[in-house]
Amino acid sequence: MIGGPVVNGRGIVWGALLAYNTAMRFSSSHADLLCWVERAVRGCRPIALRYFRSSSLRIERKADQSPVTIADRAIEERLRAQLVRAFPSDHILGEEFGGSQTATGTYWTIDPIDGTRAFSRGLPSWGMLVGRVDHGRATLGVCDFPALGVTLAVAPGVNAYERSGRRTHLLPRPRSVRSLKDATILHGGARWWEPTVYARGFTRLIRGCYLERAYGDCVGFLWALRGCADAVIEYGVKPWDLVPFAALAHATGRVLTDFSGQGNFSGPEVVMGHPAMARLVCRTLRSSSR
Repeated sequence: MIGGPVVNGRGIVWGALLAYNTAMRFSSSHADLLCWVERAVRGCRPIALRYFRSSSLRIERKADQSPVTIADRAIEERLRAQLVRAFPSDHILGEEFGGSQTATGTYWTIDPIDGTRAFSRGLPSWGMLVGRVDHGRATLGVCDFPALGVTLAVAPGVNAYERSGRRTHLLPRPRSVRSLKDATILHGGARWWEPTVYARGFTRLIRGCYLERAYGDCVGFLWALRGCADAVIEYGVKPWDLVPFAALAHATGRVLTDFSGQGNFSGPEVVMGHPAMARLVCRTLRSSSR
C-alpha cells in the first residue's frame, strides 16, 4: 500500500483516496490530490517494466525522428483516461498525443517515459512524469523512476519528498555555491549543445566547474534534487519534461529558468539549481554565445 505524502514537515499522513469516477472532485486537500496522482503514476509501473529490457520491444520513429515505443503510448493512454474521468474540464498536454495548454487556465502534462532512448537500451535513467499547472504556475509534480524504485512528488501545502519502498523523506534544500570551480553540473550530453548558440558557453561551463557529468533525462534532476549536484542544464526540452521539476524546484528553494534567467517551463532551454548558481550558469552560457 502506498502511503500519503509528507505534509508541512510533520510526518507521513495516509491520504484518503477519493472515489474514482467521473463525478470525482478533490475538494478536501491538495494532499489527497497528490496521493491520487502518485497512485495513478505508480500504477503504470507494471506497463513500463513489462517492456523494459524486453527483447520484443520495438522502437519506432516519430515525425521529428525521436524514438517512441508501445510502452510510451500505453502509459500515456492510461494516465489520460484517468485524468479525463477525474477532471473532465482540464486540458491535458502529453508527449505522445499532444493536447493544449493555456497561459491562464489549469492543465496537466504527461511524459509517459522521459528518456525513451535510455529505456530502449536497458538503462535505468528514465521516468514517468505528471505535472499540473494552475494559472501559469507549476504547482504539482510526480516523477516516478520504476527501474530505481523511487518517486519524487510535491503539491501546494505538501513538502517535496522522495519515496523509496516504505521510506519517505523530505528533499533537501540546495547548498549555496557561488563559484563555478566548486560546482557540480549535470547535463544531457554534449551533442545537444553543439548546434546551439550556447555551444561555446557550454564548453566554458563544463571546463570551469568542479565536476560535470552527462546524466540526461529526468535522472539528472533526481540527483540535483537529492543535493548531489548544484545545477542541471538541458537543451531541447518541452513542457512535459519540465512542469513537475518546476514545482519541485520551487518547493525546495531552487529555481527553474531559461537562460535569460526568467522562470520558464516551456523549453527548449532550462537550468535548475540554487538561485545564485542558476544565475552564474546563465551568465556563463550567454557570455560566449555565437
